[in-house]
Amino acid sequence: MNYKFVKEYSDPEVGRVLLVKSAASRRVSIRVHPADGVRVIVPRSLSYDEGLRFFMLKRDWVIATIAKQKKKISEAVEEGKAVALLRDGAVVNTLLSEIVFRRGAEDGKREAVSVTVNTESLEDVKETGRTFLSPDLPLFRKTLTYTGKLPREGALELDRLLRQALAEVLRTEAKLVLPKRLAFFASRFGFGCGKVTVKHNSSNWGSCSARGNINLNLNLVRLPEPLCDYVILHELCHLRHPDHGPAFHDLLEKLCTDNIMRLAGNGDRYVAELVRKINASRSVQPVHRTLERAMRGYRLV
Repeated sequence: MNYKFVKEYSDPEVGRVLLVKSAASRRVSIRVHPADGVRVIVPRSLSYDEGLRFFMLKRDWVIATIAKQKKKISEAVEEGKAVALLRDGAVVNTLLSEIVFRRGAEDGKREAVSVTVNTESLEDVKETGRTFLSPDLPLFRKTLTYTGKLPREGALELDRLLRQALAEVLRTEAKLVLPKRLAFFASRFGFGCGKVTVKHNSSNWGSCSARGNINLNLNLVRLPEPLCDYVILHELCHLRHPDHGPAFHDLLEKLCTDNIMRLAGNGDRYVAELVRKINASRSVQPVHRTLERAMRGYRLV
């Protein structure tokens, strides 16, 4: 959502707080997002000062919410489910690549940060015969070297700039991988879908419209292959069942079971661990419920 009227307040503990006017809002509200920061949404009929007063009333709640989010993110980073603060030496793995960030020489003449990408091959699957993709076994190493007039290492401003560069690399890879995987499953299970679009949003992994168009989040390439497939299969099932009723879950279980059986013999240790958990599950839909639980904690960039 694009906001036209914005004012900024700097809080000694919270940091930057954006006061945003919105014609659609009927009351003042606060949104705390790990990447986007704190936004106070103010109805057009009220003043920015009224929005700031509301923030002050809720300031302790905002601080507590930020602390909880940081804790969850820290836990997710340790589990490899989230991207830590981007800086020199940071590494992000995808289904295709190991993405490494390097700080180049500072150029005081450049106001903006310039990012170059160098790609080297790590494995030729035609020679090795590997039939699966895994963030633990990248095919390429992509070194993102950033130069220009640079914020200090560890600064949130630098992290935001590098996340933008990361998103573009993820977008390129997602456009190579996701439409092909969706087409494979659509053909395998007899689905006819409309337009397939790769998007970068912060709210969901995928969506299916009433017209049969499917949107897939570029962050899917950061997931292990079975989880990436799970999201794609989830959206394909919505082509037949737009809700999350029993028929939807029965179909999703059937398709996920077929896919796990297909992947089980490829030698991927992650799939082997999923199969162990599926066999130990007491759910009436053990496969897609296990995949659903495995998705928890993954954070969007």
